Amino acid sequence: MKTPVAYGYLTQFYGIDGVVLHPIQEHSPLDAPTAQFLGSVGLPNDRFFTSRAGITGSQRDPYELGPLFALGDRYCPEESRNWQVLGYLPAALVTLDPASGSVYIFQESERDYQLAHRDVAALVHCLAEFRKLEDGYKASDPDIEYLVDTFREAVNAFDRTPLADPESEWNRMLGEVLEEIW
Repeated sequence: MKTPVAYGYLTQFYGIDGVVLHPIQEHSPLDAPTAQFLGSVGLPNDRFFTSRAGITGSQRDPYELGPLFALGDRYCPEESRNWQVLGYLPAALVTLDPASGSVYIFQESERDYQLAHRDVAALVHCLAEFRKLEDGYKASDPDIEYLVDTFREAVNAFDRTPLADPESEWNRMLGEVLEEIW
């Protein structure tokens, strides 16, 4: 799995407590490159992207999409029932197809899913680039169009998938940034 992101790089943006490493399990449902990436690089965990890894109270969080949707009595497409839940964006659930390694998004209130990233490394790269955009947005008098264009260039250089569909979750969020809703 090709990746420009390493654990140390993520901790620069999110701190040590802001990166969740997934345990590498001997009999993991994930393909080997994905399991290795999640175990050595991890996923960011902050107010923008909340990782679902870990244990809540004394019970393990639902890692599979089917059981999670069943808890909320939500429709789950049959082909996605065994997908792994990675976390949440502000208005979407982020999942991983363990067989292909592809990342999919279920937008809030939608029945269907979207292909969002070719793999988990592309997701993490996109999250890190969005963090840069957010940090630039907090500066006094930011050039918002420049920040969005820089994000688009960095993401498209690594994986065109997140921005290919005009109705994608990432394009929706960028629209909100441009409208200064953030």
